[in-house]
Amino acid sequence: MKGIAVGIVLAIVGLILWLTTKEVETPVVSLHKAGLVLAIVGGAEALFALLGLGKKANK
Repeated sequence: MKGIAVGIVLAIVGLILWLTTKEVETPVVSLHKAGLVLAIVGGAEALFALLGLGKKANK
């Protein structure tokens, strides 16, 4: 259950960064691209946690 919550929070934070920081320039990494990566990783983590929860229920 914790993995699902963490994944959802990461996805939400990533989407917020991705949608609001198009014009912001930083010297190291683009916040726009970092937000997209966070959203993808968060979604994947939530999905894998949900799949793991489904596998435990089948046993």
